[in-house]
Amino acid sequence: MPTGNRRIAILCAGLMIGPFGCAGPTGPIFGDWYGYQPLPGPQAQLAVELVLHGPPTARLGAFRMHVQTMWMVANPQNQSDYPTGTWTMRPVTIDGRTYRRIDLSGLDTAMHHATLIAHYIELPNGTLVPATADGKPDLSPGGLAFRLVPRPRGSFGYGRV
Repeated sequence: MPTGNRRIAILCAGLMIGPFGCAGPTGPIFGDWYGYQPLPGPQAQLAVELVLHGPPTARLGAFRMHVQTMWMVANPQNQSDYPTGTWTMRPVTIDGRTYRRIDLSGLDTAMHHATLIAHYIELPNGTLVPATADGKPDLSPGGLAFRLVPRPRGSFGYGRV
């Protein structure tokens, strides 16, 4: 192959690989959520990103999470953690309506594990809210402070943590 044609072929291959090489997650994604949850300290939040792996019809799989402390005042304690584990989903009926309950296993070794939610109820709009002790969605102001909202499937960050 002449040098000019080789350069054009390499350029074309690079142009094709470039935009598609990092355009999406590496496998099927059941869902992707994010939110900002309160920490017990003053002016502190926890940025949480949660990705559940598996096709949209899955009932279990692996999860990845990114947890980032955010102190509103200058604080050297800002930290990042990437907990992983498994998730399970099961349908639950609450007051005659069917919801999806999502349970996370493996958070006990994560940073701020005491504040991370392991049991969620997915609302009809896709938002995850904590499950109460009796298995209902916690729609109180305190529960809603820990909600995670769905990331749009077409967004750049979808499926990445």
